[in-house]
Amino acid sequence: MRVEYTRAARKSLLEPKAIPTGRRNQIRAAIEQLAVDPADPSLDAKPLAGSDLYRLRVGPYRVLYSIHANTETIRIELIRMRGDVYKR
Repeated sequence: MRVEYTRAARKSLLEPKAIPTGRRNQIRAAIEQLAVDPADPSLDAKPLAGSDLYRLRVGPYRVLYSIHANTETIRIELIRMRGDVYKR
């Protein structure tokens, strides 16, 4: 599947102060694995209650994303620390 990033998600991955380099690499690897197989049981991903979004856990960070099957696209909505990501 193809991966798209929102402006906020892209900024989180590119800004050096937002996420430490080692963790940023882990997040990118998890997103690449998600693109290959969104149903991979080794990923800690699950749907969010009351939303069409899913959450991918990478250490203390959460990646919120949506899956668009008709265009075969995964859209990364937000990448933040666990305590901050759900305050939308």
